[in-house]
Amino acid sequence: MACVINKVSQTDILYTHDAQMSPSSALFAALQQVIAMFIGCITPALIFISAVEMDAATQNYLISMSLLTAGLGTFLQARQFGWIGSGLLSVNGTSFAYLDLLLRAGSEGGLALACGMALAAVPVQFALAFFLPSLRRIFPPLVAGIVVLLIGLTLIPVAGYYITSGADNGRMWSQNLLLAGSVAAVLILTQVLGKPLLRVAGPLLAIGMGYLLAAIMGLLSWPESTNTAFIVLPQPLYAGLAFEWDLLLPFGIIYLVSSIEAIGDLTATASLSGLKTTGNDFWKRLRGGIFSDAITTTIATIISVFPTATFSQNNGVIQLTGIGARQVGYYIAAILVVAGLIPQTGIFFTMMPKPVLGGATLVLFGLIAGAGFRLINQTKLGSKEVLTIAISLGMAFGIPTQETFVDSLPNVLAGILGSSVATGGLTAVLLCLMYRQLKTESVEDIIES
Repeated sequence: MACVINKVSQTDILYTHDAQMSPSSALFAALQQVIAMFIGCITPALIFISAVEMDAATQNYLISMSLLTAGLGTFLQARQFGWIGSGLLSVNGTSFAYLDLLLRAGSEGGLALACGMALAAVPVQFALAFFLPSLRRIFPPLVAGIVVLLIGLTLIPVAGYYITSGADNGRMWSQNLLLAGSVAAVLILTQVLGKPLLRVAGPLLAIGMGYLLAAIMGLLSWPESTNTAFIVLPQPLYAGLAFEWDLLLPFGIIYLVSSIEAIGDLTATASLSGLKTTGNDFWKRLRGGIFSDAITTTIATIISVFPTATFSQNNGVIQLTGIGARQVGYYIAAILVVAGLIPQTGIFFTMMPKPVLGGATLVLFGLIAGAGFRLINQTKLGSKEVLTIAISLGMAFGIPTQETFVDSLPNVLAGILGSSVATGGLTAVLLCLMYRQLKTESVEDIIES
């Protein structure tokens, strides 16, 4: 999810990116960052678990490893090994950008196909890291904004499905609506009351309220487990890997958009951490950040977890606290890795009733769509830009909804046009490239005349 942050002055920064903090202060800052991203990090896994059939052990493993890979990604970003990492307090986690395609792959071939396709397309992100300066000129924020908007809009119905899940009589409808409504209400209140720390903790407080109400209603029970292991360890090819050609290009498009979003997120983090956002050093940081995302995603998919990306909401925590020290990233990574290694973490969150998840994601997915609007507003909206938005949205919701037509297409084409996000995103990219080419040709005509 992309984020727009105003440039801050040096006086707003308490700890710049290379500042050294006391262990207690760094730990407290890390806990604030973890609270802001924790629910968002595991939500894609929770949704996938609810949509794709898998055994309890695999469910727990998916959640645990989502946290572990988030910790790994955060560490690589902060530590910066040569070309790998941005050297910034850039928090990583499982990305919502891929969720639509992951669910589609999961419905066709389970976790193996979802991870296999994510792994097959990740070379796109490696390649894009080499062309970042040109990439940003060719693909303006308008493209990323349209795609982020589409991600939110296409996922909102998923939240509605979880809110109504299993409600086949009046009593269950009442329970579902009470649970979902309470969670959504708490989350909304934390966002509108104007208390910064309350906004940061909002998702965690809302889910906590949902668990409490579910327990009172008798809807929670700790599942019996035959797993006696003290820790959950990553296992290469845990679920195996599968591949389908028709899904390769749609996944590649999402990697492209994810990289564009990362440019915005890392730019905001650099600015908030007291660094320049121009020059060769800055572009090296961006390149390292994209490489780090690609490497973490590669490792994640090999151990049967989903792609990771920079989390934009954590830039809000940096802005709130004035702490941009990358040292905090080490503490965040340690907290996430420990939480991922503990089996009870996965068990606890797989217990979450679907209406609780639905109430939280209804608001979260709406906020993703709102982030898309903010990105779009970075661009001065003339007639061409409005037309690009209109055609992209029209293609996104006009073609993929026609299932009979999509099924009749060749597999590769059906793979693109079967996804609203891929269809709308590719349309926006092509239109922007066309406008750029027409503008260049017009300038050349004027020079020749």
